[in-house]
Amino acid sequence: MINNPTPRYYKIYRLLKQALENRDFASDEALPGENALAEKYQVSRLTIRRSLELLQREGLIERRQGSGTYPTVSSVKVQPLPADINKLLAHLNKMGATTEAKLLSFAYEMPNPDVQNRLELAANTAVQKAIRVRYYEGAPFSYLITYVPEHLGRRYTEEDLMRHPLQALFKKSGMRAAAAEQSLTATLADTQHADALAVEVGSPLLCIRRVVRDAGNRPMEYLIAAYNPARFEYRMTMSNKRSKGEDAWIMDDSH
Repeated sequence: MINNPTPRYYKIYRLLKQALENRDFASDEALPGENALAEKYQVSRLTIRRSLELLQREGLIERRQGSGTYPTVSSVKVQPLPADINKLLAHLNKMGATTEAKLLSFAYEMPNPDVQNRLELAANTAVQKAIRVRYYEGAPFSYLITYVPEHLGRRYTEEDLMRHPLQALFKKSGMRAAAAEQSLTATLADTQHADALAVEVGSPLLCIRRVVRDAGNRPMEYLIAAYNPARFEYRMTMSNKRSKGEDAWIMDDSH
């Protein structure tokens, strides 16, 4: 594997910046301390301190004397321009039947603000959180985190999820996915990604975020999927539907 020459403090800075932009930290709660961050990322406190200094210089965090380090309002990520990617949901569902998955964790917990907002949950409503790694021909290629409202998650067990794709369990329980909202972007591998996908911390990954809704437009699932681009690619076939003398490239749904 080729070594990444990027300094460690800068890798950690990028990972923390990404976490801040994704609102992984509540705005009214302090970030983990330097010792906790050093242990999590397996680096020294000095490295963490340099990373935090960069974040503070950008105005993404503020240090409060005797209280800790907190996210600032400016750390919230600006919403990107959305792109419609047809048939990606169907492709991911089909992939669940042609690959193997290993369940790493299964638990009920209180969601962070971003998950609560995406699932449109009331305050103090728990979710079922599962983490899985998906394999193709024996090699890991995706790291999946799913959040399901507790009342839906209670319809299946940990053993069920070890044996079957989540969408199959929904269908078996009489729940039908009617619509989905998805985004496709890039992300950086953290320590969990690195261990599961056999890549280095800070390596680029393809990230898909998906909210699945039922026929009543109620969120059923929030998925965060990270893919190793060396082992996964998404292809599109497009046709030129020239109109009024101008090119108009349209995705071809026949493929």
